[in-house]
Amino acid sequence: MGRLFWKFFFFFFLAQLTAVVGVGVTIWSQGRAHDASQSSGIEYSPPARALVEAAASTLQFGGETALKNLLEGWQQRPMPQVHAVDSQGRELMQRAYTQAALDAADKHASSHITHAYAKRVRLTSGLEYLLFVPESGRQPHAAGMPPPKSPHMFPFKTLIAGVLASLVFAAMLAWYFSKPIKQLRNAFNQASAGKLDVRLGASMGLRKDELSDLGHDFDTMATRLGALIQGQTHLLHHVSHELRSPLARIQMAIGLARQSPEKVENSLSRIQLESERMDKLVGELLQLSRLESGVMRLHKEKVAFNEVLGDVLQDAGFEAGGKGIAIRLHAPSRFTLMGEAELLHRAIENIVRNAIKYSPEGSEIMVELRADMETGRMLLSVCDQGPGVPQADMEAIFQPFVRSGAQNGDGHGVGLAIAKQVMEAHGGEIRARNRTTGGLCIEIALPYLATWVSNATSEQ
Repeated sequence: MGRLFWKFFFFFFLAQLTAVVGVGVTIWSQGRAHDASQSSGIEYSPPARALVEAAASTLQFGGETALKNLLEGWQQRPMPQVHAVDSQGRELMQRAYTQAALDAADKHASSHITHAYAKRVRLTSGLEYLLFVPESGRQPHAAGMPPPKSPHMFPFKTLIAGVLASLVFAAMLAWYFSKPIKQLRNAFNQASAGKLDVRLGASMGLRKDELSDLGHDFDTMATRLGALIQGQTHLLHHVSHELRSPLARIQMAIGLARQSPEKVENSLSRIQLESERMDKLVGELLQLSRLESGVMRLHKEKVAFNEVLGDVLQDAGFEAGGKGIAIRLHAPSRFTLMGEAELLHRAIENIVRNAIKYSPEGSEIMVELRADMETGRMLLSVCDQGPGVPQADMEAIFQPFVRSGAQNGDGHGVGLAIAKQVMEAHGGEIRARNRTTGGLCIEIALPYLATWVSNATSEQ
């Protein structure tokens, strides 16, 4: 058992021990006080009250002789004994009594309580008797009578039982709290050793407390870490694969140049082309890495979005024209937003060039820019007439190096991943959907500062 268990055990046991001792001492003190209050000289009990009532009636209606006969009969029986004391302090049966009992009886009789434990009876002869049952009014050692109560002793047995129960419950409570913490520690040790498949949810059982929540949070963290590490591994694999192909072609060009010196110029052109491709890939990866890690800080300023979009479409028009692809723009409104123009240009360019890449020759690309009054956002859609994307790959195409099986191209699969990061950095969203008539639509939603009608329509 760890140190935490003993800390929990010690403090829980100390708290329970304090409570047990405190309760025991309190009960003992109250018992002593109750005994002290009950030692008032006369007996306060229903039998004593009934006997006093019977003796008073006998004295009042039968006189001293009748009462004396009654008391002589009672003396022979194991029962509380009624004393009758006259005004001179003489007890009718010549029995001894204490001054405390007489004073208590006199005080009680003077209170004129209807059902009294002591009564004063005046006879026609002028004699007056005080009737009461002394606190020790039972016949001593009478057969069948319980012994007198012993004074309250300190409850050692009760305290010992309470201490033992405290030990058991303190141990159970300490184990209840320390067990999941120990499991968490072991899980963290395994995770730090690289074993990210460890999970704590099942081991928490039916617990519904903060420690259980912590265990589930650990499972979520381990799952995300595993996904990130797996993603980094896949990314490294894809980068290695993407770099390996141009490097192989460069090596082939160098070998061809050595074997055929007259083809050096062609080999150098190939080397330059492959070098530019590798440089572009590395640049895209660096930009993606900065965006994903949050290292890149945006220098936001007011951006005329329609101008950025127009520049992208104008540049893309040359590439689209080579395939006979027409780019049509419908932008009934103009927008101003806060952002970094260069990053927005790069993201939109990746989306448009991706549409050109997968569009068949002689097809059309529709670009629409409008305002969504319900959400207060600007909506940009780029729709092509290409093969589209299987529904299962709609989210995956925004991951690095992911290309749908329905698409063919020589890109690296990084462009849409960069576009997604740029949109999210600007507080926007990006999603993909297939057109019912065939093709893929990439839709962007961005917050804007201002908009006004322009009714711009163009064709590239």
